[in-house]
Amino acid sequence: MSEMRHATSEELLALRDGEGSAWTREHVAACAACAAGLEDLEQMRSRLRALPSFAPPRDRWPVVEQAARSERRRRRFSAGIGTLAAAAVLVLGFAVLRHPKAPEDAAVRQAMAESAAMEQVFRSLQPDQRALTGRTAGVVADLEDRLAQVDAALNDPSALRADPERVAGLWKQRAGLLSALVDVHETRATYAGL
Repeated sequence: MSEMRHATSEELLALRDGEGSAWTREHVAACAACAAGLEDLEQMRSRLRALPSFAPPRDRWPVVEQAARSERRRRRFSAGIGTLAAAAVLVLGFAVLRHPKAPEDAAVRQAMAESAAMEQVFRSLQPDQRALTGRTAGVVADLEDRLAQVDAALNDPSALRADPERVAGLWKQRAGLLSALVDVHETRATYAGL
């Protein structure tokens, strides 16, 4: 006793489109299951044709174009800010080399400039708009807590006047923490395909 072979979906689609083989035509005429399958395909075609056509609104392009231009401007601005911050660090570095007479003040200014440059890079990543895994969010929270502690120490005026070397160290530590935050967000974006 042999099993009867039924027509495949591809064979039924070909028959529906007028391109089916003679075997498929004969089989559908004799097999109720395949005839029902062909009828289902015809009904599906009819239902699809009955769907309303969709035409996008004509006045939508100016809105999309404006959004794209705004995004381009924002990116250029962020890149410009980063470039300006890097230039400020470079100018500050040259100023320190030309005027070595106040090493503590120069070191503090340079550390502050590095911190400002890293903050601009960090903000350009738009960290609030990124999805993070629980583990990555924990790392980010730890780095942000440490950054808050450094900021609190930098906001204490009595400690700042007492030890300029400590102040420079705090600013360097702040720049390092911001750099770590940038690394975490950039690495996470690469892995997630963002």
